[in-house]
This record gives sequence, structure tokens and C-alpha cells, in this order.
Amino acid sequence: MLRAIIERYPDLKASESFLRLQQALVDAEQRIALARDYFNEIATFYNTRLEIVPDRFVAGLARLHPATLMSASDFERAPVQVKLAS
Repeated sequence: MLRAIIERYPDLKASESFLRLQQALVDAEQRIALARDYFNEIATFYNTRLEIVPDRFVAGLARLHPATLMSASDFERAPVQVKLAS
């Protein structure tokens, strides 16, 4: 004799919205990383130009200073506060 029990669980709608939220956060982090890389590329080019001989003297007269590069470490990232609308 074989008995089988089938239980019906309700469809969880929250899991779909949570997955969309998670994907949106991942997309936002990727856009921030791309923007940081773009800024660092431009700042590196600017800093290099400040060291080239003709530009070096003009930069000294104009009191231009090297730009600092952006970086993000895990310890610098604050936890994201997410409030769900009910």
C-alpha cells in the first residue's frame, strides 16, 4: 500500500518583487562602478598631463593640482536601507 500526500502552497508574490528589487540594486551598483571607472580614467589622464613638460609650467602658473582617484572598499560601503511600500 502506497500513500502520497500532496500539499498546495500559495504562490508567493513577494519573491518576484524581491528578485526585481535585488536586480535593480545590482544594476545600480554596476552603474556606479562604471561611473567611478570613467572618472578615474579622466583623472589619470589629467594627472598625466600635469606632469608633461609644456603643460607642467602652465599648470604651475594656473595653480592646478592633481586630482584624487575614487575608490570603494567593502568597509566604506554603508548598508542600504530599503523600505517596501505596502
